Amino acid sequence: MDSILIIGSAGSVGHGMMYLIASIGLPIKIVGTDVNEKKGEFEIEESLQIAHNLGHYPDLRFTKMDLFKIEETAETLREIKPKVICNLASLGSWWVTRLLPDGEYKKIGPIGPWLPNHLTLAYKLMQAVKMSGVDVKVVNGAIPDITNVVLGKVGLAPTCGGGNMDMGVHRLKRIVARDLGVPFQSVTIYGVGHHGTFYTKRLDGPYWVKILVGGEDVTKKYPNQKLMAMYHKAGYGASAQYEGAPVEQMRTSASFLNNVLAIYYDTRKTHVCVPAPNGLPGAYPARLSAEGAEVVLPGITLKEAIRINEEGAKIDGIEKVKDDGTVVFVDENVEYMRQVVGYHCKELKIEENEERAKELNRGLKRLYEKYKVA
Repeated sequence: MDSILIIGSAGSVGHGMMYLIASIGLPIKIVGTDVNEKKGEFEIEESLQIAHNLGHYPDLRFTKMDLFKIEETAETLREIKPKVICNLASLGSWWVTRLLPDGEYKKIGPIGPWLPNHLTLAYKLMQAVKMSGVDVKVVNGAIPDITNVVLGKVGLAPTCGGGNMDMGVHRLKRIVARDLGVPFQSVTIYGVGHHGTFYTKRLDGPYWVKILVGGEDVTKKYPNQKLMAMYHKAGYGASAQYEGAPVEQMRTSASFLNNVLAIYYDTRKTHVCVPAPNGLPGAYPARLSAEGAEVVLPGITLKEAIRINEEGAKIDGIEKVKDDGTVVFVDENVEYMRQVVGYHCKELKIEENEERAKELNRGLKRLYEKYKVA
């Protein structure tokens, strides 16, 4: 049986994916990988415990992987020959700035300037995939709305991502169904939008949706500003600060798993909102299959969808991505990072990522010490 390789299976999103896989009862083969061997093996055992309690017997196993070792990773890929890779590896999770006081968080919270934490390992993985010669589709979880764009500029674009605006669209599905008093399954919402709009601005930014209820187009009843107000009223606009790392990210795990399984089982289903298909910025409706991702836009042009997502990227501090993969950041975000973190970077070249990530995390460590973050 072909396998799915989950990189970062010991992390919080990987943990959720493993437990969901254990419970679905489908024929499947999973290889979990992580640099943390002890926790990675523990998660496999816990997942098997769940599966066996429910009467399921999936093929789950673990192997250690260090993405810094590109040649070793390539060799591991040749040995396993996975059909799909889900990459969840990062040098600093998306929530690390949320542990800071709210005033500081609001200045440096946009994810764009923190890109080196997410791009470094994804870049090494995609180099290893190319080196291995293995024909494999990659679902990237390291801020795909931005990372996949950079990788695409250098010919290493993952197939797609997961999470981000996909989660926003599914929240809107519940909001609209409750507003109209109809079953959840009767509502379908196709969405275009960037992580900046979804997360950083809580829908107070550019996005596009098409809303069908029982096959009827009701989009005009729900202009963006109305949807945003309903979104906030439902409690999705809160900017709560964590006292510690979030343990459960099951909703994120489900989004990624949905995309991974569509490729693995070759469903050819059109998903309502898929982040960064084929290196595009932001998210789009897309058909996923064993061949990859195909953008399917019901009622908006690709040019307009890209424009919306590029505007959303500016909310996250991304001015533009040059043709060689160099990222240009928004001046305001550059200045906040200089003031708060002691980090200055107007343009980021892809070969500078690793050293920039080290610099960022030294600055973050100083902030943690200053504010006594555990």
